[in-house]
Amino acid sequence: MTDKEIYELLVADDDYGNVFMEDDDGKKFEMEQIGIIPMHGVIYAVLDLLKVDDVEISEDDGGIVMLELDYDEESDEYYVSTVEDDEIFEEVMFEFEKIPEEK
Repeated sequence: MTDKEIYELLVADDDYGNVFMEDDDGKKFEMEQIGIIPMHGVIYAVLDLLKVDDVEISEDDGGIVMLELDYDEESDEYYVSTVEDDEIFEEVMFEFEKIPEEK
């Protein structure tokens, strides 16, 4: 998926499909959407890692993946990157956990 496809999927109100990404080394990842939260002028997406290179991840090995989503209107460019900063990760998760679950 391109950055634009990932961005549009994650911000859509009616599309809860899984996200598929590939890293620079060709490793493939499949993630399930949990939710999004806007902070610091960007959108953070919280996802659950399901598969790496088409192999299911056990609950013990899995975990939360956080993506930073940004769109530059001037250049019409979409940017998607994983959040590596522990402080930002913790801050976003703290705020995300305050959101009531939908029933």
